[in-house]
Amino acid sequence: MTHPPPGQRDYSSVRLSRHALERFIERFGAEREAAPDELRRALSRTRRLGRNPENGALAILAVFRSRAMIAILQDSSCLTVLTWNQFVPRLSEFGRSKLPRKWGRTLRRLTGEEKGTDHKDLNL
Repeated sequence: MTHPPPGQRDYSSVRLSRHALERFIERFGAEREAAPDELRRALSRTRRLGRNPENGALAILAVFRSRAMIAILQDSSCLTVLTWNQFVPRLSEFGRSKLPRKWGRTLRRLTGEEKGTDHKDLNL
């Protein structure tokens, strides 16, 4: 088993709720049969965005098929999956007042692309 690069975390072993799998299929076009494996693969390279102090939920950033994906985790379970646009209004709930810095570099690192690669192919 390989470890994620520094600054990234592997959440591929969390329990996937039925709701999270349904939202993943609906919002990211995953095939129903392959959805659990694809979601786990995406969760193997993530970047933590913040924690909700009220309920302890974590917001983590992953990339799936060149799209930014936010997974909400609580008590070692993935509760739901959001698109970036769905998550932006909730940034403050997770302790962020503004967007993460160096966004393109963050996305490139999550996809394992080399430095200098154009990140315009990564859709938000």
